[in-house]
Amino acid sequence: MRAIVATPPDRNSVQLMELHKPKPKENEALLRILKVGIDTADREINDGYYGTPPEGSPFIIIGHEAVGIVEEVGENVKNVKVGDIVVPIVRRPCIQNCLNCKNGEPDACVTGNYLEHGIIKLHGFASDYAVADAQYLVKVPEELKDEGVFLEPLSKVEKGISQLIKIQERLIWEPEDVLVTGAGPLGLLATLVLSLRGFNVLNVSRNRVESIKAKIVREAGGEYLDERENPLPSLDRKFDIIVEASGAATTALECCGLLKPNGILCFLGLYREIQECDDFGRIFANMVVGNKVAFGSVSSNRKHYEMGLKTLIDIKNKYPKVMGKLVSRELIPEKANLAFKSDFEEIKTIINFQK
Repeated sequence: MRAIVATPPDRNSVQLMELHKPKPKENEALLRILKVGIDTADREINDGYYGTPPEGSPFIIIGHEAVGIVEEVGENVKNVKVGDIVVPIVRRPCIQNCLNCKNGEPDACVTGNYLEHGIIKLHGFASDYAVADAQYLVKVPEELKDEGVFLEPLSKVEKGISQLIKIQERLIWEPEDVLVTGAGPLGLLATLVLSLRGFNVLNVSRNRVESIKAKIVREAGGEYLDERENPLPSLDRKFDIIVEASGAATTALECCGLLKPNGILCFLGLYREIQECDDFGRIFANMVVGNKVAFGSVSSNRKHYEMGLKTLIDIKNKYPKVMGKLVSRELIPEKANLAFKSDFEEIKTIINFQK
């Protein structure tokens, strides 16, 4: 079978390799992979920043955003059957089985020794066939077969938004105005989710106002601004909710000054940029005086995937053409190397294993 592999920490190591078709164990399911999405984590594995192959393997099969069809099941598998369309949950509990992992929340693991398909010590799904522990498979209805590849990133957005709502139960709060920074997959999905929920959403990113990203924001009823023409500090308004999904440290810092009193800021980005700031005192004082909250959110668990399924149906019903526009290009596995040469206007590159 074809598999896209990497050998971190080597740089530019992604390649297509021919491997034996795996065999499921008693608690596993064999998946015939339909599509795999490529994201920042995959590109950073190719850049050698991180990524850990499974024990005893010189490489790791990449790809954690996936949708597939159950081809075979182990003798103890009861929750899925042959023919089911499924999306695998990425993260697995830590070896120590900490309190959170034990209670179905490995995304909140306290030891840091969790495993992740395609990232940390478990092979991913960028291959014709893959095996996964059946209890970590989420069944997807037939009508979401094409959109299922977006369920993993959408689950991260669902987690961040659900947690910010939960945190704000600390007070009486009637939010209206939302800022989303970044127009990659997470930023656009956050824009869609929050627009669906009736908020006034402004998306600010470094893309042209006539770009496909800006058009998607407007199609969802949101407002779009090009940050290069409208720097965040120049905005004459404040926001109840800010979702920072750009991954730019400068943008993240600037967001802190745009919260209304009692507002909340969710960081979904991962920040490699080194940012010096001489004004932390003013930023922190403003957060304290305004009873404001800033928190980070990463990964997700089953309940967030299930929330994402409902949202995908709502998006498809209300904005029927939007999900297709999130796909910038589909590549066959033999052309997968092109996915690691990202373009500024790109949203999501999909590897289609059925072609």
